[in-house]
Amino acid sequence: MPCKKIDCNQGRNCDCDRSTDRAIVGIFALMLVAVIVMGYGVYKLLNTSGQQCAIEVQFKDSKATYIGTAV
Repeated sequence: MPCKKIDCNQGRNCDCDRSTDRAIVGIFALMLVAVIVMGYGVYKLLNTSGQQCAIEVQFKDSKATYIGTAV
């Protein structure tokens, strides 16, 4: 980003703040990662339906196995 100060002294002594540029790039990168992760989560949620699953539960004196299909 070019310096917009009038008394820039031909590029010297110019305090052009680039922290906003870095912040925008950082926020964009985090948003991109969040969208990718959410998309993967939705894919896994929709893709795993209908698979067989078994859950074994143990009580104090007995065991039970629940067999079913993932929703």
